[in-house]
Amino acid sequence: MQGVNVFENGIGYMMKCLHLYTSGTGYFLMYLLCLMLIAVKGSKRDRQLFLPGAVVLLLTVYNPLFPVLIDRVFDISSEYYRFFWIAPVIILVPYTAVKTIYGIKSAAARVSAGLLVLIMFIAGGNFVYGNGFDMAQNEYKIPDELIEISSVIHEDSGTEYTKAFFEYEYNMEIRQYDPKMLLCIDREEYIYAMNYSYTAEMLSDEDHPTNRILALLVRNQEVDREDFTDALENTGTQYVVLTKGHPQAGFIKKAGLYEIGDTKTHVIYRYDLRQEHAYEPVDYSDAVHKFSWRRLK
Repeated sequence: MQGVNVFENGIGYMMKCLHLYTSGTGYFLMYLLCLMLIAVKGSKRDRQLFLPGAVVLLLTVYNPLFPVLIDRVFDISSEYYRFFWIAPVIILVPYTAVKTIYGIKSAAARVSAGLLVLIMFIAGGNFVYGNGFDMAQNEYKIPDELIEISSVIHEDSGTEYTKAFFEYEYNMEIRQYDPKMLLCIDREEYIYAMNYSYTAEMLSDEDHPTNRILALLVRNQEVDREDFTDALENTGTQYVVLTKGHPQAGFIKKAGLYEIGDTKTHVIYRYDLRQEHAYEPVDYSDAVHKFSWRRLK
């Protein structure tokens, strides 16, 4: 999860992920309450369906020690929180609520139970429009500014495809709009940079020049100017888009990049590559999807 890793949070990592993913622990507490109701008053079928899986979840995913132990073998900081929407927690809570309400014979008591459940759901979450209602700026559901940046870069490059560095949010959003804007940094590289610093060995790794770009522009680590421009050259990155006031703006200007345009909150810089690059999208024509009929049996 962005900005959260096991190394820094230790046994608090699970609760941190739970808080960020569910905006608190209210829904998780309702899940535990539902498990107790099923264990005490649930049917035999319900106990068979939900209790064994719950035991496994409480020993693994919802065990504070589990991410710490498994992180010694696998780097799970960017994947662990995915368990929260794979786990059957979101199914069990409404299922138990409905069964409980309709199990009450009195109409008045049923209405009261329904209102109580409704209050629990409201109190256990956040109002979806709690921070106001944001109207989409355009039909692409991305900032108008990003469309403007895309136009400036393509007009300047004069080529069908070009490659650029964007900061995290725009790096994620530009993919939704402009398939001809090739990205210098992929999602996994960015997630790593949000969580960890780069060692001297990683910065000198010639096979991963993006390490130096991320170290400078995301981690604000010291990087030699020539090493930075070599990284741009090796990745074929001709444009760098930064938020106005970025701490490395002065550095990249001294490294030879120059401004070709700006928007309300961002500045677009160009780097003149020493060698011309032939930009092409990734060819997936030979990709083979393996399907097994046996899985459907």
